Amino acid sequence: MLYRSILTLALVLSFQSFLQASGIRGYVRDANGNPLEYTTIYAQENGLGAVTNAEGYYQLSLQPGTYTVLFQFLGYETKVEKVTIGDSFQDLDMVLVPQTFQLKQVVVGGSDEDPAYTVMRKAIAKAEYHRMQIDRYQAQVYVKGSGRIKKTPFFARKALKKEGIDTSTAFTSESVSIVEYIRPNTFNERVISVYKHGDDNDSSPMNYVNGSFYQPEIAGAVSPLSPKSFGFYRFKLEGFFEDRGFFINKIRVQPRSRGEDVFDGYIYIVEDLWAIHSLDFFTYKLGFKFDIKQVYTPIQEVAWMPVTAQFGVDGNILGFGFEYQYLASLKDYEIELNPDLPKDFTVIDEKLEKQLAKEAEAIRKEKPKTAAISEKLSNGEEVSRKDLRRLMREYEKEERKLEEEPEVISNTSYKVDSNAYNQDSTFWAEVRPLPLTTYEVRGYTTRDSIAKVEIKEQEEAKAHFDSTGKRLRRKRSFFDNLDLLFSRTWRLSDRGRLQLNGPFSDVQFNPLEGFNLSSGLEYRNSLKKNGRFSIGIDGRYGFSWRRFNFKGDAQLRLGNSRNNQVFAVEGGRYLDQFNGKHRVPEFINTFYTLLYERNFIHLYEKEYGAISYSKKWDATANLKISTEWANRRLYPNFTSTQSWFPKDDREYGDNIPDLVADFPYPNREKAFTISAQFEVRPWQKYRIRNGRRSSIDRSSPTFELGYRKGIQGIAESMTNYDLVDIGYRQEFNITGRGKLDARINTGIFFNNQYVGLADFKHFPGNQIVFTTIDPVASFRMLPFYEFSTQDKYLAGHLHYQFRKFLLTRIWEIQLMGIKENVFVNYLATPSSQNYIEAGYSIDNIFRVFRLELVTSFQDWKYRDFGIRIGIASNLGEDGFIFE
Repeated sequence: MLYRSILTLALVLSFQSFLQASGIRGYVRDANGNPLEYTTIYAQENGLGAVTNAEGYYQLSLQPGTYTVLFQFLGYETKVEKVTIGDSFQDLDMVLVPQTFQLKQVVVGGSDEDPAYTVMRKAIAKAEYHRMQIDRYQAQVYVKGSGRIKKTPFFARKALKKEGIDTSTAFTSESVSIVEYIRPNTFNERVISVYKHGDDNDSSPMNYVNGSFYQPEIAGAVSPLSPKSFGFYRFKLEGFFEDRGFFINKIRVQPRSRGEDVFDGYIYIVEDLWAIHSLDFFTYKLGFKFDIKQVYTPIQEVAWMPVTAQFGVDGNILGFGFEYQYLASLKDYEIELNPDLPKDFTVIDEKLEKQLAKEAEAIRKEKPKTAAISEKLSNGEEVSRKDLRRLMREYEKEERKLEEEPEVISNTSYKVDSNAYNQDSTFWAEVRPLPLTTYEVRGYTTRDSIAKVEIKEQEEAKAHFDSTGKRLRRKRSFFDNLDLLFSRTWRLSDRGRLQLNGPFSDVQFNPLEGFNLSSGLEYRNSLKKNGRFSIGIDGRYGFSWRRFNFKGDAQLRLGNSRNNQVFAVEGGRYLDQFNGKHRVPEFINTFYTLLYERNFIHLYEKEYGAISYSKKWDATANLKISTEWANRRLYPNFTSTQSWFPKDDREYGDNIPDLVADFPYPNREKAFTISAQFEVRPWQKYRIRNGRRSSIDRSSPTFELGYRKGIQGIAESMTNYDLVDIGYRQEFNITGRGKLDARINTGIFFNNQYVGLADFKHFPGNQIVFTTIDPVASFRMLPFYEFSTQDKYLAGHLHYQFRKFLLTRIWEIQLMGIKENVFVNYLATPSSQNYIEAGYSIDNIFRVFRLELVTSFQDWKYRDFGIRIGIASNLGEDGFIFE
């Protein structure tokens, strides 16, 4: 009874608040009566706004008073209405008419250059000023999203139907956030309310909401306002019109080369201010189409800021077609201007206004460069594009010196209020800038009913769980039989875990052991402060070899995953491959031996003990020092000749790799070695999100220095060598052109009196068609041990991914996400005779695979040709949706 009384009172209060609300509402249509969806309605006096829904209906809540209300729709004339609000809503329908454009022609220097170029030169020159004009702003952002699967492949339709998934709307969301920007790179978002049904697959448009087209790049694509834009775009002035006393230029933006990472569409530029008025673009990323529309308005009459934005993504992957649509509406702006920058000055286009440019240059020569330019800006005088860019660069450079963390490119925080998922319909009715359509109301009601059923089912299911959330079932033993055969993890305490990898989780075959089983048991415990301790043991048994090997290790990590120190000890009797760092994957070798009678693994056994220490300084630097004593045993002969499809002309051979060596190696050798490796990324850049730093790929080259020494005489050690190894890696993101990866590795054994087979310098070779090798830093056709050396060496790798090359000039192929690469690998050792590989690859096939065609050369002569199939080089990169 009490519950019903409270509910009734809440409904009455909600109804009364609705009756007491005031503002304007109505429909926005074109001259033919068609609704104009996503029309922006904005009240200048208080910064509140609304957006029309699919039916053209809007509702804007306003306190009693007089307001100047704007009605903006891209391609239509803006209407300005003075309205006086009383104590209730008043109806205000609006009819917008298409924008009429006036044309102008300008002849520059005797050549018919389109007037768009002088508009864009000035807008580009002032882009950095606009980006630095705002010291801080805060706004409320409403984001509404929806998505669905448009098409499903035949093999998945039945399964999806069982899951209740079809081509109707599968995902909807609404959220209200308070966003804050603090120059130069801080973004804070606090979500105060959110409603979500379904999975958005990380398709949030916040990268565009937080980003700016005044930046040289936005979401990985070249902005039309980038200083480099003339190399990527053609511009055409399609006319101008007047909007609220401002002249607006409509510029057609067309890529010089159609494809990814460039925008196509229209940008509207405010004359004299050279600010963005609105834009309508689309671009492509990995074959997915992205649509972006933004409408700007002057805030406090000083800065043009976006008030509405539409985002869409459409594409196909593995036969699935999907689409996502988002609307973002911003209101309640609070802005703080940069006090160091003037509010008004004139930009000169040197190409068009040559006399003014000469006068400005003469004044600049009389005084120090930056002082003269700064004085002209402060006085509101004319300044050339070149001078403006120089001043902005100098200003930004000086600010960088004052920053505490200049290596941090962006600092974002994202927080969700504790009550964000519990807001009621009354709250949503107040904050939602566009009313729900009749269809959406029915859809929300249906989904809420489904949600209630799901909650009820979850409550009923709780009866099958205990107080810790663990499912109630028949009590089982600590080790069940199946757990012993496969894998299981036990939670021993809040911080402790015990993990078993059963023998049947890792069954392999090689000619030395025959079929072999591996099993491991590891205990991990998280420390109260940052850190972790682990101890484990691994065992391995070869059935043909009839021999059991085992090893144990213990590790103590102090610090978090980014900055830490690790102390480790390891030892036992175990098998290892001679080419240690560049091991052949055992599961692939199992496939080749059993089906094709081809073996690429060569193993030796070692009884050993090792100690290591490593130190990590975020992504900037790494240091590792280690020492090992080992009693190595070589097994020249294999114990198994088994193959499921034996070939008369093939045999496994022996277990000793065919290296270039001056003398035969004994079957046993003892080795005591020490090693140190250091790598540094001196110009590494970072992002910070919620206080956690993450490195930015391709922001710094990597330099490596390594030293390894075999010490003779300690514990009967035979090894006696010194190796110095130097490496360089860098990735270049050539915006709008492609990606270049470069690797160089060189070194020398300046003492090689005794170098064990496992101590040679081995290279990342490959003889396997289906391969998992690194597509950038590996050879494709180099036999695994052919040019391993105990002398000097130089290895180089270049890998270039084109934005557009041969097949990708065909638009339909680009839409499939296909990429094309070329690569060159080089190896110089005393015996390699300038070994070279040159190849071409078709990448991202079905967004998963890579097909390579490779030719090798030696001594500048043709040697061989091969085909390789691997994993797409783009697989595993950052999410493609709005990233």
